[in-house]
Amino acid sequence: MTRPTSSSAHGLTRHSSSPGWWWVIVISALGVAAASLRYLAGVDMVPPPLRLNFIDHPLMFWTHIICGGVALAVGPWQFLQGLRRRARSIHKAFGVLYVTACVAGGLAALTIAPSSSGGLTSAIGFSALACLWIGSTLAAVLAILRGDAASHGRWMRVSFSLTFAGVTLRLLLPLALIDPTRFSEVYAAIAWLCWVPNLLFAQALNRRIA
Repeated sequence: MTRPTSSSAHGLTRHSSSPGWWWVIVISALGVAAASLRYLAGVDMVPPPLRLNFIDHPLMFWTHIICGGVALAVGPWQFLQGLRRRARSIHKAFGVLYVTACVAGGLAALTIAPSSSGGLTSAIGFSALACLWIGSTLAAVLAILRGDAASHGRWMRVSFSLTFAGVTLRLLLPLALIDPTRFSEVYAAIAWLCWVPNLLFAQALNRRIA
């Protein structure tokens, strides 16, 4: 007899129809991905406190922004049970694109993290995020290569929770811009707050689905 949770081992939901909150994730992820493209217009589109890092590492900054946007745009669709069942080739193609974007975006993030506003606290926070982002994504790949779909699903939920830090970062960033004189102090906290709650949520979700 098939276990009732097996069909949801890789997804965010147990049903082929997507709940409202899934659409909130999709819309916010696509919105941030699209908005991030404005940085391609040049340094004037970058918030003033972040411009120095952009100027010092333009290629890595663009790589991180573009790859992060691709991962945000592609990631949510990988959790659709219907897509995996009826269009496995698309699921696999999106998976390759997602993994490539996460790894490239994470490596670029490791390059620019040490120069982040907020000093050492920000540098450590964003570096930790990049390492966990890359590590969880590659762990998901290794799991599916050995045929362990359940572990693959768990690692993908962790990976996307860290990808979604791109959304939570932008939701929190206005707090740092309220008082420019305290930007570095607030940004140092955001460097952790943009991803630690996401990771905890993913872990809680994994325990619930297991």
